Amino acid sequence: MMGRIKVWLGCIGFFGVGVFRLSAQTVSNDTIVSKVHRLDEVTVSASSPVRNVTSTAPIQMLSRKQLEQQGVTDLADALRRFSGVNVKDYGGAGGMKTVSVRSLGSQHTAVAYDGITVTDCQSGQVDLSRFSLDNIRSLSLAIGDNDDIFLPARTVASAASLRLQTLMPDFSEKSARLQAELKTGSFGLVNPFLRYDRRLAEKVSMSVSGDFMRADNLYPFTLVNGKYVTEERRDNNYIETYRGEWNIYAKPGEHSVLNGKVYYYDSFRELPGPVILYNNTSEEELNERNFFSQLHYMTYWENNFSLQVNGKFNWAYSRYHDEGTEFPGGEMNNIYHQREYYGSAALLYTPWDTWAFSYAADYSYNNLSTNAASGVKPYRHTVLQTLTARYRTPQITVTALMLGSIYMNGAKIGESAGDARRLSPSVSLSWKPWGSKDLYLRASYKDIFRVATFTENYFDRWGSRDLKPEVARQYNVGITLGHTAASSWLTAAHFSVDGYYNYVKNKIVAVPYNMFFWTMLNLGHVDIFGVDANADITFRLASRHQLLASASYTYQYAVDKTDPSSVYYKDQIPYTPAHSGAFSLAWENPYCNASFHATGVSKRYSSVQNIVENELEGYMECGVSLYRSFRLKGIDCSLRGDIQNIGNKQYSIVKSYPMPGRSYKLTLKISI
Repeated sequence: MMGRIKVWLGCIGFFGVGVFRLSAQTVSNDTIVSKVHRLDEVTVSASSPVRNVTSTAPIQMLSRKQLEQQGVTDLADALRRFSGVNVKDYGGAGGMKTVSVRSLGSQHTAVAYDGITVTDCQSGQVDLSRFSLDNIRSLSLAIGDNDDIFLPARTVASAASLRLQTLMPDFSEKSARLQAELKTGSFGLVNPFLRYDRRLAEKVSMSVSGDFMRADNLYPFTLVNGKYVTEERRDNNYIETYRGEWNIYAKPGEHSVLNGKVYYYDSFRELPGPVILYNNTSEEELNERNFFSQLHYMTYWENNFSLQVNGKFNWAYSRYHDEGTEFPGGEMNNIYHQREYYGSAALLYTPWDTWAFSYAADYSYNNLSTNAASGVKPYRHTVLQTLTARYRTPQITVTALMLGSIYMNGAKIGESAGDARRLSPSVSLSWKPWGSKDLYLRASYKDIFRVATFTENYFDRWGSRDLKPEVARQYNVGITLGHTAASSWLTAAHFSVDGYYNYVKNKIVAVPYNMFFWTMLNLGHVDIFGVDANADITFRLASRHQLLASASYTYQYAVDKTDPSSVYYKDQIPYTPAHSGAFSLAWENPYCNASFHATGVSKRYSSVQNIVENELEGYMECGVSLYRSFRLKGIDCSLRGDIQNIGNKQYSIVKSYPMPGRSYKLTLKISI
């Protein structure tokens, strides 16, 4: 009862404080600030190059067509094409994959699935392998705040946000559509996918999709131990996953939409463990199940007010199993259950063409139970509120946001971590100095913080209730230039460069002990300097022939500045390369489309101390793709072949977890 009273008092006390965040989903003629509202433009977020240029903060996007053109094979591969992104990948199809943006850590990146944030109160990091690229319409990464101010408060309560938008049903030709896809490839990969779309009524439609994936992942690798070199095989790396999703789309009124989603994921993984000298054996296993249902409602009125309401229930289960004589009875079985109840409401007011104001309030309740020896059953009430103002003209856009955060911790058994609250301001600016040129200058500042996750606070010998909240201050200046000329040989070009500085106080650094347990360190002060650069160019070679080039580059200097007397003072923080980049070149033609792509990073260190023993070598991985779409007896067909790591390069993204060498994948897709 006292917990509920605290929550309501927190809501009342922070009712005018909140803040809102911007995330680039607007075009030059923004329907949100216009006097006349059009529902389809408010609810549908399609990729548009102009958004990258006009945004007040860095935003990178990949549409479904671009994913195909650039030879992207999964979500982790897609994110490696973005600048400023570090992806942790333990190797193998379906293996665990997490993302960190500008060295701030995966917990500082919000992952929104169809507009509602995906959370994990246990670890705070979202495993991107849970989502299928086959069902993705577009993905975008916004760093800091940008121009879309009509968002839930939780979406802006992170340093960066990754948005995954799923495919919408297309009933332009028929009222029902069936899509089937089969992938097969190296190391025992089999991955069938099925999707069915149907119109149920004039204003109601639905889609249901599901896929199954299994892989042995017993790929070979070379083990070097001094002067001895042996050829080994990655053992205990089998994976099997099931995934299902049901969506419903409705228009209950002329000015409103209602979307619902039910999602289920079930996986079994053998965890191969680190390769240490000749020890390549592991008995570790991980079972995970995740169910969530979410509802999104949006409406607007003729008095320039718009409202959106979101709700979500999330349930997750994980079971970690290991065997060994060091465990009582010869085995360990740690079981975790987490639950979340979430609600959000946002109100948008556009009194004039140049001004827009938004207020959003979110509440969530999370709890976690486990049979682990610690016995703690923690729970957390979270209240987030945002208040945002935006001023926009054809030459200038200014947004200002204030976020109010309240975290109230408790534990049914044992001692709980302390509560936390904070006001976090942010401001961003975009300026177009010349009216006839698509040249924009931008600058932004964002203050954000995050509290420790339940694992960081409570569990195993690495958890600590004394971990301080992590505070990050982000500064960014950048320039973007866009060019389009449909009749020219240079059809389109887009360039952007951003320089940034992140000041992080009490940074919580996660260093992997194995694939399930992490060592948590609280560094007092981390400085992060960096430069992100992106380029996309389209050349018209001839009729129905075009060449598409895309490149990204990141420089990061992220060092611990806590204690000048420390042995790792000014050392690069773990798993942060100084240089990283990606490149792709695609040739589209009437016969068989082809693409070449490459990603690479410089050396990194697996621990806070930059010594030779902790060094990971840099690498460059290249791949090629061939794909063709055609129509056969009234059926739309697509055939695709991928070769990854064509140079058979041996490398590791996480220390002692070797990545696969050369591999092949074949994809057949039909749509009726």
